[in-house]
Amino acid sequence: MKEYYVKKIQHPQEGELYQFLELDNETGKEQLIDPFESGMLQLHEPFEETPELFFITSKRGADATGFYRGDKFVVQRGAKFAASTSPKCPKKYIKLRENLMLDKLLVPFQHQLLLMEDTEFESPMMAMGAVIGGWVRGSHDWKAASNK
Repeated sequence: MKEYYVKKIQHPQEGELYQFLELDNETGKEQLIDPFESGMLQLHEPFEETPELFFITSKRGADATGFYRGDKFVVQRGAKFAASTSPKCPKKYIKLRENLMLDKLLVPFQHQLLLMEDTEFESPMMAMGAVIGGWVRGSHDWKAASNK
């Protein structure tokens, strides 16, 4: 049986980074893995009824999917947030991103920030501001995945 885990390391140039590892319990060997290719991060748990998915991308590297759950908006595990924020990014989005990092829900990964589990936001606009790290114009920027 194999286990997956995340290990925090200090890189001399990049600072705090995270390694994604797989441990083989039979041999005791661990190896570095890509969390997407290994299946460590799957985009969502199966639902009884599949929700309509929406996606958003940005020039700074954001690439996320999400869906409505009641009056909330859920960004799915495995979403890639832009690593930086725009100069005009409202403080509420910066604070939201900082809180996600402090809670270890958002970790650095390949020049982006990786969301470690499905995360609920008050609105699609709040989710978008956190994901792209910038000013948002409205929920119309989340596009239906069926149109991708």
